[in-house]
Amino acid sequence: MNLLGKLFIVLIFIGCIGLTCFSVIVFSTHTNWKARTDELNMELQLRNKEFAALKSQKETLEATLNLEKNRQRGRLITWQEKCEDLEDKNKKMETEIADLKVDVSEQVEAVRVAHETAESLRGRLADVEEALITAQTAWMSMSTELYQTMDEAHGLAIQVTTYRGISEKLAEDYGDAMEVLKIHDLLPEPALYNTTRPPAGIQGIITEIRGGLVEISIGSDSGLVKGHQLDVVRRNGSSYVGKIEIVSTIADKATAKILTDFRMNIVQIGDVVKNVKMTEIAVH
Repeated sequence: MNLLGKLFIVLIFIGCIGLTCFSVIVFSTHTNWKARTDELNMELQLRNKEFAALKSQKETLEATLNLEKNRQRGRLITWQEKCEDLEDKNKKMETEIADLKVDVSEQVEAVRVAHETAESLRGRLADVEEALITAQTAWMSMSTELYQTMDEAHGLAIQVTTYRGISEKLAEDYGDAMEVLKIHDLLPEPALYNTTRPPAGIQGIITEIRGGLVEISIGSDSGLVKGHQLDVVRRNGSSYVGKIEIVSTIADKATAKILTDFRMNIVQIGDVVKNVKMTEIAVH
């Protein structure tokens, strides 16, 4: 065997050693992806069950709260009507008492005139005095009834205060329920969880830029929720700028962060935000 044959044998031996080492490295770094997939599927099922339980609990709390609010509202309206009726009766009694006072004053004046007129009018004076006593008795009776009515009105006012406290407690419980939803980063609108994509045809403009955040002219009234992503293009549609992701919303506007991985140009005030199809992006 000549030198060239020996050289080939050495090279083949070295190649075999290299392939053996490579096989060992590949085998040692092998990952059981099926087991990992099973673990992730189990975790996903657990999260879905937790979400369903929280959603069911929220719906139960909202139904109970609405039922109690309607019941307390009905009671409050009833008591308010009773209070208004008692106030009307009280005003009528005050008017009658004022009229009786006027009558008493007139009778007293008549008595004084009768005494000054003549001795012969003493009979009439006695009648007038008797009428005065009757009027005073009636006035005292009405005064007693008025005080009773005022006591009843006071009792009703206390009941109204009690029901107002119950209503405030219900409102506090509702606020606690909303706080639980906030802790879990959930919105009290189940319809918003049917999709992770923004509603079709949605469009707005950028109204303010603060560092890596922007404010847009559309919000939750347009169907936006946290996590939605929108494309940014120039107002005249001349170029594709990039993509933003919603971080918070209110009724008529939202705050979003600029996704730097998708930025192709500088975001400016007045840029249009909407869903852009991939074909449109390619054209721009």
